[in-house]
Amino acid sequence: MWPKKAEKRRFRMYRHFGDTTLANSLDAGAKEISIHVEIQSFSAPESLKISITDDGHGFTAESFERFARLLKTQDSFHKGLGRLVFLNYFGRVAVDSTWGANRRTFIFSESFHGKSNVEKLASEHPNKTTLVFTNFIGERIKSYDDLKPGALRARIIEQFLPTLLERRRSKRDFTIKIDLHAIESNVQKDFFSSAEVIISGDLPQLDSVFIKDPLLDAYDGIEMLYRIKEGMGEHTLLIAASIDGRTIQIDLLQPSSVPLNHSVIFLFFSKLFEGKADTSRQKLVLPETISEAELLRLLRREAGKVLAEKIPQIGEKNTQAKEQFEEHFPHLLGFFEETTVGLIDKDEALVIAQRKFFKAQKQVLQCEKLDDCSFEKSLELSSRTLTEYILYRNLIIRKMKDMTANNSEADIHNLIVPRYHEFKGGNLVDGVYRNNAWLLDDKFMSFQTILSETRMNDVIKAITLSEDTVGEDGRPDIAMIFSGDPDVTLHVDVVVVEIKKKTDDEKENIFDINQLLDRAQKLVNHCPNIQRVWYYAVLQINEILAARLRQMKWAPLFSTGKVFYQDFETGVQMASSFPRRH
Repeated sequence: MWPKKAEKRRFRMYRHFGDTTLANSLDAGAKEISIHVEIQSFSAPESLKISITDDGHGFTAESFERFARLLKTQDSFHKGLGRLVFLNYFGRVAVDSTWGANRRTFIFSESFHGKSNVEKLASEHPNKTTLVFTNFIGERIKSYDDLKPGALRARIIEQFLPTLLERRRSKRDFTIKIDLHAIESNVQKDFFSSAEVIISGDLPQLDSVFIKDPLLDAYDGIEMLYRIKEGMGEHTLLIAASIDGRTIQIDLLQPSSVPLNHSVIFLFFSKLFEGKADTSRQKLVLPETISEAELLRLLRREAGKVLAEKIPQIGEKNTQAKEQFEEHFPHLLGFFEETTVGLIDKDEALVIAQRKFFKAQKQVLQCEKLDDCSFEKSLELSSRTLTEYILYRNLIIRKMKDMTANNSEADIHNLIVPRYHEFKGGNLVDGVYRNNAWLLDDKFMSFQTILSETRMNDVIKAITLSEDTVGEDGRPDIAMIFSGDPDVTLHVDVVVVEIKKKTDDEKENIFDINQLLDRAQKLVNHCPNIQRVWYYAVLQINEILAARLRQMKWAPLFSTGKVFYQDFETGVQMASSFPRRH
């Protein structure tokens, strides 16, 4: 039953320990609660001492009997496990409780056996219960904020907002004092002795909306309390269900859904939530008759209405985001969420839309036989896929246009056909998406073989000219695309792409063009089974070079950029060469 001492346990003042101790004081009807923290320094966790005092009912015979039996609960709201949390962090808890003319004292530790000392006082005294926690058993404290009064104040208000709001509503005043006595301060971490107070006037003022829906008929609906506050530095985001007087956060919207410098609180009250938390009070557990997805959709819709009304800029920014989707992702239109809460999270919206698109593709592709409906769906999806492919091609073309003289020949080579890779026509999916031979001509997408650098070595050696300017690997940048495997097929066509670095040097560019004829002859001599060659030189063509090519009877093609071609005969075969601007 007793918790074991974890070797690397780290103290979280509020997440577990503070939640339990403060909840006990509030449950005991306390109006005055004091939390006093003492420590030598943050780096000396063994010196940590915490005292919690309240004016609640005290450890009466009934309450002590429940405490002594540990797992015995008071009602469905109280799980009976909280007091075990004490021994997760401290080896000793000294309890001193006075109510009326009675005083009870005992030490809670692993050796606790349900015994206490009770004495009768000579006269009645104000109710007062103090718990002093010492002998910290963890290795370190997780964060400075676990001890700083300012941070603890914010967490207490957030966690116990429903209970505190109810006290304010019923005009039952309360005061919660938090003070820290740090013998050694740390100014850089804002860690020094300080104090904070929470009273009813510190709680946020919330507006109310009542939600009715057939889903909630059995639970009389849900009351939604909310606050939208704008201001420099505002950043609170609290979205939670009220369960047994405490907040249990629910995943309704992401922090990115709220514009900067805005604080948002949504707090939901309903009979539906009564007693519906797990034992750790960290998660909402709904009855089987309620779909969590449907409930969240309902709450998200109502919260979205409030956000749209109170923060007009959300609608404006969402309109801009949708316009960007239309421009950059037209193939996903119709798959984006129609209703959103707060600002559209672009990354999340894309992930959801792509998931829906993939699901639709999967449904069609798994059909053994297309009926009329599936056929229409397949036409729609194929057009979307084609649109997506065209978008990618535009990006590749744009990247090609952005090449400058600073880009190496290898950069251009990798853009058209990745170096050191070999592609086979049989593996169409892999080949189509990993090479861009279509930059030269779409018909080259029906290739059979694109040779890797390794298999091309012998061919390259055979066609290398003595005056070649070679790259870092000692050879010119050339890619080859064959209609079949040149080592097996009897007759093949071949596309040769020779990449030249961008330059406006006319002599060098003219020299590169003249090299095409010499290299074509060498290639035919080396590979006698070649029947046709399309030879491309990818180089810079300015106005001067364009005029020179026309003088040399090169014919211009009507295309983007500047493209020229001319037919040449090499031996008994026909070879074609095309210098192309890049």
